[in-house]
Amino acid sequence: MLNRRSNTFGSWLSRHFVYLHVRQAGGIFLPGRLPAGKAGQTGATLRLILACPASLLPKGWQVRSLLLFWGFWFFLSCEPPVDNEIYEEKLVVFGNLVANSPIVDTLFVSMSYTIDDPHEVEEKWVKDAIVTIISEEDTFVIPPVSGRVGRYLDTTYSYIIQPNRRYELDVTWNDYHVTSSTFLPDEIQIESVESTVWECEGESVVVSPIDLHLDENNLFDIEIAMDTGIFTNLGMDTVIYREGPCYTTSFASVPMFVVKWETEVEPGMIRAISFAMDNNVTSSIVDTSFSANTFKGPMNVNENGDYWRINPVVWNLSQPEIHFGWLFFNYYGPHLILIQATDHAFSDYFQGDPFRQNQFILPNSNIEGGYGLFSSVSMQYFLVYVAQDETEGQ
Repeated sequence: MLNRRSNTFGSWLSRHFVYLHVRQAGGIFLPGRLPAGKAGQTGATLRLILACPASLLPKGWQVRSLLLFWGFWFFLSCEPPVDNEIYEEKLVVFGNLVANSPIVDTLFVSMSYTIDDPHEVEEKWVKDAIVTIISEEDTFVIPPVSGRVGRYLDTTYSYIIQPNRRYELDVTWNDYHVTSSTFLPDEIQIESVESTVWECEGESVVVSPIDLHLDENNLFDIEIAMDTGIFTNLGMDTVIYREGPCYTTSFASVPMFVVKWETEVEPGMIRAISFAMDNNVTSSIVDTSFSANTFKGPMNVNENGDYWRINPVVWNLSQPEIHFGWLFFNYYGPHLILIQATDHAFSDYFQGDPFRQNQFILPNSNIEGGYGLFSSVSMQYFLVYVAQDETEGQ
């Protein structure tokens, strides 16, 4: 039986929310903060990771699709689509619901941009739309955010989104009217499991389970720890980041630990988000090898010559077991790991052009009469400490 724990996500987020900007291409960034490589990130960044749909993280953030090992190479060998969509100006709406929490995500409403229009042009944001979310039991009118044109948010936090239910979205502005719906994914359960399918230099390797401490940490305490830099009061196991041919060369490298997920209803996809809570450049895992540059991308260098990589790391997955190896971690130290089950609208959105190789191809939007995405997720989270291999070089 997989471990099920009480959900503190909703109560914590009902007190802590961050406003986000949306680019019409789907990117979200936090005003006044850079997404990676900077010291002193606080709970505001944590709220960005938790509150926004992970589908809409900044383009610079490391988001990759891991369908199957061979699927990665298959996609890279394919020719990108060349058929262009005929552009028509419409409403653009982005919104996301999180199971067992209030409506904590900002909904964004604007008019669409042509390919040549600069993003973030203020006249494109829609300030007086009527935004409504409808369930079987009730209708929620989402008011505009004061001083933030085009943003709509329910600040009462009085409606708790339920899993395994359908929610409809209705947006009206002048002569424009769009609708959409999302079916909330089932509650997700997770546990760390033993894995015996690995080899290193011809010898079998057993990957042991770790304690996820699922009932020990709440998001309020995690934010305090991030603000203070003191993580000793949080429950987490330690794993060793080993380097070498067996551990840091490919998707098939031996992982540090394995997590199995389970839902009663199959989700659209699973997303695993690994967020380094102390991502100082001094904690950066410096690896400029060919394998690291190939699978993680080249390292960034700041004005002081310090090396750093993107934080967080986000993977789209389909397999029932998640192998947490070197590709999930760019920093030593404590990490917040989120496992999200998405709805099918989310997974469908990226099927049209999954690697964003053709800017003229529109994603598979579920906004009827417009563009954008109305999606939903359920999630679990845990902490893990990534330690340097003290035996390296001995």
